[in-house]
Amino acid sequence: MKKKKYVAVASTLMCGALLLLNSGSMAADTSKTEKESILWTINFLKKQESQSLNDVEEEINKVNKDTSITKFDMKKAKTRFEDVVFLGDSITEYLRQANILDSASVLAQKGEHVSQAIKHMSEIRDLKPKIVVILYGANDINAYSPDKFKEEYIKLINAIKKIDPKVKVYVQAPLPVNENITTKKDTRFNNENIKLLTNKLKQAASVTGARFLSSDGLITSRSLYEGDGIHLKYNFYKNWLYFLSENI
Repeated sequence: MKKKKYVAVASTLMCGALLLLNSGSMAADTSKTEKESILWTINFLKKQESQSLNDVEEEINKVNKDTSITKFDMKKAKTRFEDVVFLGDSITEYLRQANILDSASVLAQKGEHVSQAIKHMSEIRDLKPKIVVILYGANDINAYSPDKFKEEYIKLINAIKKIDPKVKVYVQAPLPVNENITTKKDTRFNNENIKLLTNKLKQAASVTGARFLSSDGLITSRSLYEGDGIHLKYNFYKNWLYFLSENI
């Protein structure tokens, strides 16, 4: 890991630890005294010097595990998102396949690109959602350039707003992949390319007035990935829907 990455991770963790201490609580273990918590943080940072960035992030996520995944009741998902339509590929399609959300609310198909989402406009017109959440990228990363990705997102957002100017459109950043697995099959499936798409998506959101949602921290462990390093297991969707319930 590069030194600047260690510094960024260490600074983030230290600031978070100090904030928690000042508030009198610790995310993972409220039984620690302030002195014990400070010593734990110092020892943690020292240990990271010999770890990879992925391992560091996973350790941090373990500390904060009770702040996300355990908080959302999946049984309430259909009610919570009854006025929301989801657009996306197979990652989003799982919301329908696992019966997490009503099937009519999930306009997503395996293998779909953002350029193909325009076909769902008649369904959106009929459903009259108050909110549309869009997540593409898994299939787009090797289909065309980041600039083309941005262009297709702009077309899609504008098409949705043409149907209903009052609808709120949220664009979810493409999810990171487990590149230890994905790059063995296709070197283009790496997180640097995901970042390129994400930056272009931010630009598309700025141009169209859509609201950009970061995906940082949604995948709290590499154990949430399926064997292909792209698709995700059921517990990821607890993270995602909890995040959405707090941000849309």
